[in-house]
Amino acid sequence: MERFNVHLPYADLKKYLPVILKRKINPELYFTGKDLDSIDFKTFEAETSCLLKEGLKPSVHAPFLDINIAATDPAIVDITNKRLTKTIELASILNAVGIVVHPGYDPFRFRGFEDNWLKLATKNFAPILKKAEEKKVFLAVENIFEETYTRLHAFINHFNSTFLGHCFDTGHFNIFSQVTLAEWFDVMGKYTIALHVHDNLGYMDQHLPVGNGSFPFKFFVQLLPKKLRWLTFEMHNESEVNTCLSNWQKLKASV
Repeated sequence: MERFNVHLPYADLKKYLPVILKRKINPELYFTGKDLDSIDFKTFEAETSCLLKEGLKPSVHAPFLDINIAATDPAIVDITNKRLTKTIELASILNAVGIVVHPGYDPFRFRGFEDNWLKLATKNFAPILKKAEEKKVFLAVENIFEETYTRLHAFINHFNSTFLGHCFDTGHFNIFSQVTLAEWFDVMGKYTIALHVHDNLGYMDQHLPVGNGSFPFKFFVQLLPKKLRWLTFEMHNESEVNTCLSNWQKLKASV
């Protein structure tokens, strides 16, 4: 079976650690701001040791609620920097394959002002990326509300860093994209280092197992980048994770 990661809030790691170790599942640990403030480093290092001893390769999802790399308020810029910098430090301890970060763009605030978003995002993100480069931690910028790839393409190209790439999210694409899957990967395929895999019916972020929605997975698996660092299944309960894994394997076998 191919290697994959599974979404897991860090707050649930203690509960699911025995299952993770038994099944040798690579977790993608999602840290909230509260997690970062309250984390016990001795416990975290012990958990990390358990994962690494089993040869597991965790990935990390950075905090995103209430922070924004394209913020204008200096206080929000500061807390965003602190949150993402600490996440990079934890990912380094974990020897994580990389961190998924949100770009902070949404069409309700930035439509018609995309250049302003890019200016703010690149300025605020520069010290964060520098920290990641120092720690040799890969960052993958995820499509959230993006209707096209152009802004992410411009953002990644602005830095031209070995340690910055794209995380393609199937579910978000299915809801918001106004370009085809082929068009997206024709441009962004070479930047794609991570995948978030989940399904929906095209109208809300349902995080369904693969094949239970309307995303074109049969076509998608033919586009998978060769230089992918990790793939994460983003279900929100154990039963749907199992369904997704089964559906994914059947899908790959049928293509």
